[in-house]
Amino acid sequence: MNPPPPALDDPDDAVRELRTRLRDADAACVEPPGLAARVVRPAAPRPVWRGAFAIALAVLLVVAVVGLGAFLAGRRAPAGHPRPEPPAARAQSVATEVYNSEVPCQGLRTIECSLGVFKEAKLSSRSTDLADRVWHGDRVRLVCLLADGPSVTDETGIASRHWYRVVVTGTDAEGWLPGVRTRNEKEVPDCP
Repeated sequence: MNPPPPALDDPDDAVRELRTRLRDADAACVEPPGLAARVVRPAAPRPVWRGAFAIALAVLLVVAVVGLGAFLAGRRAPAGHPRPEPPAARAQSVATEVYNSEVPCQGLRTIECSLGVFKEAKLSSRSTDLADRVWHGDRVRLVCLLADGPSVTDETGIASRHWYRVVVTGTDAEGWLPGVRTRNEKEVPDCP
């Protein structure tokens, strides 16, 4: 245990006493073995190529996954998927008009107001999956009905799983139109 400090009235004496005690305390400190070597030696830098390699590998993996997904999405439909009706069935088709629930779009023929006629009965945002585009009031012929397709909800909240196989009047493009894009009230035969 340290002796109690002497009573110091002069501030200079106090400063001298403090310096003496600090020197003694500093001399009593022992440096751990190897500390200086660890502090002075710089850390080995990570090779730059490792980070670039990791990024390139991640990009390659993402491209492979997206490519595989696109390949699988573009494959032919499995057995049991509805196929287009033969020409004889088209003779029994029902004529109707396309319906766009967005009132401002009902009089416009802009790309933003167009509705897709898809090559397959599935939703897609890719323009390569479209057989044609139609607008409010365009005439189509409903060839057959797929009653249990992907659900589509229009802008007013009306949802349906019905998809129609259609032929667009004027262009004769064939494809699939979601049921919420018509207001058909006539019976249409089921797709095989």
